[in-house]
Amino acid sequence: MTENKENTENTENKKKSEEQILFPEVVVGEITVRPWSFGILFDISPLLEDVLTKLEAKEINIDGTFLNYSTMLKIFSLASSGVREIICMTLGKDVEVVNALSMEDGIKIAVIICKQNWEIISKNALNLLQ
Repeated sequence: MTENKENTENTENKKKSEEQILFPEVVVGEITVRPWSFGILFDISPLLEDVLTKLEAKEINIDGTFLNYSTMLKIFSLASSGVREIICMTLGKDVEVVNALSMEDGIKIAVIICKQNWEIISKNALNLLQ
């Protein structure tokens, strides 16, 4: 059974482009969450710097490997406007749409955004330094 599952996954992966495998989209409810493009980094950078500075000041470390709801709530409470704006920009949605999300979907989306992009940025940054 495991071998059958692996064959199916390999076939599905062959159908996907390298970009789709490296930068997967995730659907939460009716919203598709896509990793940041290179260009969006320029728009998000000041917001990201502000959020990260606030987290560092409170010694909250996010390494992107595990983010639980408690950590996400701390992030929201410390940098709510910046986080909300980053979510809006990432999704390409107005603040009203983001505010109308259920708490569960909103937190899921925030975690997905963090994981999708943190992994890509940290891996690429580390590879460039080597």
